[in-house]
Amino acid sequence: MVLQRAALAIALVSVMAAPAWCQDSGARIPAAHGATLSGAAVALPDALKGTVGVLVLGFSHGSQEQVANWGRLLAAQYGQSPQVRYFEVPMLAGAPKMLRGMIVKSMGKGVPAMQRSHFLPIEDDRPWRSIAHYDKADDAYVLVVEGDGVVRWQTQGDATDATWGNLKQRLDQLLAASNKR
Repeated sequence: MVLQRAALAIALVSVMAAPAWCQDSGARIPAAHGATLSGAAVALPDALKGTVGVLVLGFSHGSQEQVANWGRLLAAQYGQSPQVRYFEVPMLAGAPKMLRGMIVKSMGKGVPAMQRSHFLPIEDDRPWRSIAHYDKADDAYVLVVEGDGVVRWQTQGDATDATWGNLKQRLDQLLAASNKR
């Protein structure tokens, strides 16, 4: 009896300590329209058709560093890939409406010109909170999404070696499956 309780306690602790990610939630991302920092109009999930998408969501100014870390890795590994489309998605709902334009303008100045097409500010974050399993304002939320908008993998927090490796592995699986179709 004591051993069973100890095993259960260890199992509970390991589940609670595990990274917040899932292989395949089957959830569909919400429709969203916006413009990248380069000025290109983007409609999600339509913009992901024919590719595998990676969306790095940031719900607060405090998540900026984690979102940027994921973005740098994605740019280095998949920046030239025609099969992977990624966006860093700052959610602006927490900012006062009067300041949102200035915030976007400030972002544009701080982001290198080559990366502006990968920044997609979105104003309404409510539908995204549910999809991302939002629980920590200062975390980055990373969604790997098939071209039809279905979430196939996700995590939150900083880009550790383990989470980056998991993301690449899942992307490779999805890309291999799409090449067979």
